[in-house]
Amino acid sequence: MANTVTIGGMFGEKDGKIHTYFIDSPVVIDISGLYWGNPVTSPFTVVRVEVIYQDVVVGKFKADTGGQTSISFDISSALRTIWSDYRYVSELFAAKGCTAVSRLYRDYSLKVYTEYMASDDGGVPTKTGFGPFTGGRCAIGSLTPLERSTVGAKENADISYLDGRNPRNGDASNKPTGSPERVGRNSITSWVDVKDSGTKSAFFSADTEADPNEQDSMEAHAPLVLRDTQDYVDFLFLNRRGAIETCSGLTKEAMNIDIDVKQYAKVERPSFIPSRSLMAIGTDGRRSWQMSSGYVTREWAEWWTTEFLGGKRKQWWMRYPLGDANGTYVPVVVEPAKKSINIYDRSKQQMVHVDFTVTLALEG
Repeated sequence: MANTVTIGGMFGEKDGKIHTYFIDSPVVIDISGLYWGNPVTSPFTVVRVEVIYQDVVVGKFKADTGGQTSISFDISSALRTIWSDYRYVSELFAAKGCTAVSRLYRDYSLKVYTEYMASDDGGVPTKTGFGPFTGGRCAIGSLTPLERSTVGAKENADISYLDGRNPRNGDASNKPTGSPERVGRNSITSWVDVKDSGTKSAFFSADTEADPNEQDSMEAHAPLVLRDTQDYVDFLFLNRRGAIETCSGLTKEAMNIDIDVKQYAKVERPSFIPSRSLMAIGTDGRRSWQMSSGYVTREWAEWWTTEFLGGKRKQWWMRYPLGDANGTYVPVVVEPAKKSINIYDRSKQQMVHVDFTVTLALEG
């Protein structure tokens, strides 16, 4: 009987390197070398897989192979559990101080169990365990379907696939490189990258200049920005590749404060004949602002729409009070001003702008 199975696919070491995969993309492992007796006579051939993080089982998967000696599982749901406790406080604090912060990848292991009924086992299933298999590693983020489609084999769809794609902003960013980024006078901007040990974000004041002699050094690099004299508001948001990224929105001349007043029936006691009076209770309401990307190129408009507004993870923070360089980043909800945004129209030659509404996401 075979005494081992092999784990392949998107797991472990390949070509001398530990590969790392995004948890919001499919992470498919291949299990081969399964044994079901000789010849195969079992009415069931079950494989069970456990995903283990810090000695705790965070995910269980099972399937009947139908007698096949190999099978595949998508374990991305278990990998998302590994990162479910992560909080972004340290990264927000680093952004306020214009410093750098690293987020290390998280390691996990696998255990595999087989179960089948042999012809000579007297009705007792044969159960075998394999592992643990170490060398799994994962990170917050995802690849787009287009990016995944350009990868030759699923085993190579790891973070290192992004090496060198965005030389100005790092491979954890999708910011355009063809034109400057508009920011306010007191804004910060980011440089985010994926490294061998994890994701690293560096934050800079808007007037920081890059050292031309150290283009390969992230700490010495500053994205190309254009400081604007108009009023801009700084945002931090979680982009599709799991990095905290910055942008500056232009405040338009509009602010909305919603206040709801509700009426309740109030019973006055004591009384021989209960009487009712109306009592109005005003809620705190919510404060929202109308904002815009400002006039930008079509390339930047697409980034604002797909990355900032349409990001999968939907987490934003805004520096508040507005315009205060020492303000605190508070959670907000960002919604497009329109359901559809016309980015490309050959009949119009002017630049485009992306409008959105920002609402404080604070309770109490």
